[in-house]
Amino acid sequence: MSKKNKQKDIEERAEMEEGASAEAEEELPFSGEKNEDGQENNESTTSEENEMSEELLNKKLTDMNDRYIRLMAEFDNFKRRTSREYERMVESANERLMVSLLPVRDNFERALKAKDTNASLEALHQGMEMIYSKLDETLKNSGLEPFGEKGDEFDPQIHDALMNSPSEDIPEGHVADLFERGYKLKGKVIRHAKVIVSSGKPEESDEEESDEKE
Repeated sequence: MSKKNKQKDIEERAEMEEGASAEAEEELPFSGEKNEDGQENNESTTSEENEMSEELLNKKLTDMNDRYIRLMAEFDNFKRRTSREYERMVESANERLMVSLLPVRDNFERALKAKDTNASLEALHQGMEMIYSKLDETLKNSGLEPFGEKGDEFDPQIHDALMNSPSEDIPEGHVADLFERGYKLKGKVIRHAKVIVSSGKPEESDEEESDEKE
């Protein structure tokens, strides 16, 4: 065989081997693409994991929303119960006060009827004192405490000063006279006492001073 024929035979065999290799590669099953590190990417697995994560997040969001709705409903119920309980407490307190004041009203009614009898003024005065004493006792038992006496030190927290007035016997900055008594209910001021405050001893006039000199 000539050199030319041998060369041709070698080329034909090389072409046959390349064709067989290409056919073999086409018959191999697809194993997926590879990333930069040479590892295969499994797109279907990643998609399933994403779907599962989204489903879990949606479930958690739904559960949290349900809990929020239940808490809001419970809070609204709590507010309504508290409001009703407060109203019942106020009504109960008012009821107790009214019941305790009824005997005082009865005594006033009896005193007014006494005008049709020939009761003396002294007897009427004694009856009014008894009624006042009963009323005062009832109010004190309910937590009412009167304050504001002549000679007390002036306190702007509990006193309302109507005016200043000189006084011979009351020192400056003290209550010289009481116009309206103040009241506390269980320690809380519910009405300030209206008072006249002493400005100290009156100053002597020029005429009085000249008379004293003469």
